Amino acid sequence: MNVAVVDDSLFDRQYLQDNIERYCFEHKVHMQIKTYDNGHGFLNSFSVHTYDLVFLDIFMDETSGIHIAEKIRQIDDRCQIIFTTSSQEHAIKAFRLHALDYLLKPYTYEQLEESLFRCQTAMKRFSHYIELKEGRHYTRVLISDIIYTDYYNHYIQVHTLRNVIRSYMSFADFAPMLGKYPQFLWCYRNCMVNMDYIRSMDSKDFILSTDERIPISRARKNEIRQAYANYLFEYVTKGDTP
Repeated sequence: MNVAVVDDSLFDRQYLQDNIERYCFEHKVHMQIKTYDNGHGFLNSFSVHTYDLVFLDIFMDETSGIHIAEKIRQIDDRCQIIFTTSSQEHAIKAFRLHALDYLLKPYTYEQLEESLFRCQTAMKRFSHYIELKEGRHYTRVLISDIIYTDYYNHYIQVHTLRNVIRSYMSFADFAPMLGKYPQFLWCYRNCMVNMDYIRSMDSKDFILSTDERIPISRARKNEIRQAYANYLFEYVTKGDTP
């Protein structure tokens, strides 16, 4: 895990770094820690996926931690943020920016330990994902959120319960991203379906839990139906998704 500490107080930076290192030793985890004594230096080095977790002091001489958090959210919506501050004044603003926690100085090791444990738990949710370029920005898509994918006018379209992500790339380049996940079935030309979302099937289509219908290739119908049957058998016998 890559961690940044942004605080203009040398004492507070060192205290936090020492306690993060203690957490790593006690919990047998590895974190790469980079410290910054001002917000501008941090922002100049920050880009999408540079850091998994950023600790931000709110009150700094040349800028505020809230301002830095706003910049982080414009670039990377998955980065975890923990504020460290001497005042509760900005707590509401902090959580509107989806901060993971808000530590009031002076905080104890036990309080930091709880925050870091929550961070690790949150990050496990994003351990299986694909990353696609959408417009000028990269987007992480959780594997479990993908219902099906198709291809239209040179764009891969990834359909989730919330939205459709469109990325300019060939299907041949995209398909290997999902190929290692057994729940995805190539059911017709340039289309892959997540079998966890299949409710039933008829002679021509898969019927999804969203009531959408995904056609089954006529040329490969027997092969596709057998692959789905095999997947269901694995699911039943193992009691969970393979």
